[in-house]
Amino acid sequence: TGRQGFSRNLTTAEIVGQLWLAEHALRRAQGHEGDGERVISNVVMMGMGEPLQNYEALLPALRLMLDDHAYGLSRRRVTVSTSGMVPQIDRLAQDCPVALAVSLHAPTDALRDRLVPLNRKYPLRELMAACQRYLRVAPRDFITFEYVMLDGVNDGDQHADELLALVQD
Repeated sequence: TGRQGFSRNLTTAEIVGQLWLAEHALRRAQGHEGDGERVISNVVMMGMGEPLQNYEALLPALRLMLDDHAYGLSRRRVTVSTSGMVPQIDRLAQDCPVALAVSLHAPTDALRDRLVPLNRKYPLRELMAACQRYLRVAPRDFITFEYVMLDGVNDGDQHADELLALVQD
């Protein structure tokens, strides 16, 4: 998806609408129509684009998903995945702490600069510091780190050792 280019951000209604459509399609498929039982219990914001770049639409969508008078999901079951937008991670911690997943893909700045261009703006030291700050208010006692292994690029033993050193704290 990274090569498709940017078209536009989703609105809050479109974000929540995706959950609503998926919920109702699953209810029909599983025979839960009309029984009021929730079919979707976890939501992850990721996939096409950087959720934290669309913060003004993301935040109200998250709040609707969490609100007991709306969808009523647990903060532990709603995850925002990010490539590492440090200021927005800090904002999310203050505004609406949910589960956090961080796409690392490399254990060093030199390699991550190539794989995740955002690293040039927010290098690993700043990103890991933001993760530590987030843990103070996070609904879980951990952050999920995502790492896509690319053959011959970031999958060597030295990368594993460097990754362990990076996330050890």
